[in-house]
Amino acid sequence: MNMKISSLSPIGIFDSGIGGLMIAKEMKIQMPNEDFIYFGDTKNMPYGEKSKEFIIKSSMKIASFLYKKKCKALVIACNSIASNALDVIQKKFQKKMLIFNVIDPVVKNTIFLSYKKIGIIATPATIHSNFYTKKIKKYYRHLDIIQMSTPLLAPIIENGWKIKKINPIIKNYLNHLKSIDAILLACTHYLFLKQEIKNFYHGKVHLIDIQKIVVQEIKRKLIEKKLLCFHPIYNRFPIFYTSSSIPILFERKVRILFGKKVFLKHIFLILSHLCIYYS
Repeated sequence: MNMKISSLSPIGIFDSGIGGLMIAKEMKIQMPNEDFIYFGDTKNMPYGEKSKEFIIKSSMKIASFLYKKKCKALVIACNSIASNALDVIQKKFQKKMLIFNVIDPVVKNTIFLSYKKIGIIATPATIHSNFYTKKIKKYYRHLDIIQMSTPLLAPIIENGWKIKKINPIIKNYLNHLKSIDAILLACTHYLFLKQEIKNFYHGKVHLIDIQKIVVQEIKRKLIEKKLLCFHPIYNRFPIFYTSSSIPILFERKVRILFGKKVFLKHIFLILSHLCIYYS
């Protein structure tokens, strides 16, 4: 493990865009003293349509960038990245910082013992990888799993479509997933649609709570490694990086999730094609 890191070192979180903000928000709730650096690869969004090679190349660049920022942990908050590039990222960085993803804590969770048939909705890249089914079947052979690629959802969430325009698209997809006990939203962007998906099923299908499960695992591991921060760090704000000039929706979501009264400052530094945004 990188000797320069301590409990005061930040946690790096990255995603193709705004999806990982939901994981970052849950981290703030469960671990309020943690300092974090967020990277949204908004220039290359959506990852769900990209090739495995592209996903590996881009995510390795971002992981290197966050490592240089002396992060004690790296949270891959994007299912398309976790299902296509996790092994490559682990190989390069697991001795340098703790590495977390949004898939492993979920598939190992005993919640699956309560169900017989589950639906998984995800991006094409995640579905093609078959990562979820392989992992879940390893632990829970009894489960009947129906996977469905929902390519439109992440881009329309990222583009800030109004819910009333998104609802017909959700219905169109979920009409194919009727006879299930539980549903797994296997793309962090979809966490912005939790209520609409609950409404569709009238509370009869359980939504597996990805944010809570993932962050509980991060907290547990940080405690185990004596890297959890127990005291607030003053004069430190979360830092949000984007790979394009900051999209309006990205900024709006940051303000909504992390407080409107935070000090917002835009700093555009061309740093190997990265535009930097501090909050």
